[in-house]
Amino acid sequence: MIALDGIEKKFSEKQVLDGVSLRVEKGDVVVILGPSGSGKTTFLRCINQLEKPDQGRLTLDEVHYDLANLSAKDRLTIRQKTAFVFQNYSLFANKTALENILEGLVVARKIPKAKAIPIAEAALERVGLAEHAAKYPHQLSGGQQQRVGIARAIAVKPEVILFDEPTSALDPELIGEVLSLMKSLAQEGITMIVVTHEMGFARDVANHVIFMDGGKIVEEGHPKDFFTQPKEERTRQFLARILPELSLEYVL
Repeated sequence: MIALDGIEKKFSEKQVLDGVSLRVEKGDVVVILGPSGSGKTTFLRCINQLEKPDQGRLTLDEVHYDLANLSAKDRLTIRQKTAFVFQNYSLFANKTALENILEGLVVARKIPKAKAIPIAEAALERVGLAEHAAKYPHQLSGGQQQRVGIARAIAVKPEVILFDEPTSALDPELIGEVLSLMKSLAQEGITMIVVTHEMGFARDVANHVIFMDGGKIVEEGHPKDFFTQPKEERTRQFLARILPELSLEYVL
């Protein structure tokens, strides 16, 4: 369903992405792991043009795009077929939970407001926040704000949802509710690419795990093989450092 080939990105003279390629099939849950600065978030942002790659190609719904030379129309098409869940929620502080979801439907998708309201309400109900529709972000917990962000993503029915460390800004006791919601979305067959440090989620929910370092994919594979029989020494070093520090397992 989605193919990315040879994605490259520099910031000043630093090569952040160095020829990254990935295949994602419909219904896949792909988790991207890696140390800070490995390029994983930049790669995610390049997929839907929050960052413009210096080179690279995207195939989406059998249409091929040169990501370094997109027309405004093609950029809009890609963004309409993807949805991004940010680590810091990125909600409009002056809009209610319902209005935050309506923004993407009415403004970005040009859906008439009368038709958009029941879609937004259904998305809020799906994430367990129907009774909080009229609340503003400051009246919600971090976990609730992130669930509004997820509701905003699923409301537009994208081809793929991109999650950028969706639990990193949450207090530990709120992480489980967001991860459990993401697991339920995965069970519904929603295609997801997730940058995260949550090893339990990667082991139990993903069907494909990628480890990035230095702007490249070092190793990838099925979670069972990745976590029990890593092939690359760099992967083994990363897992040996991360897994003993894992202090939270979310409730499935």
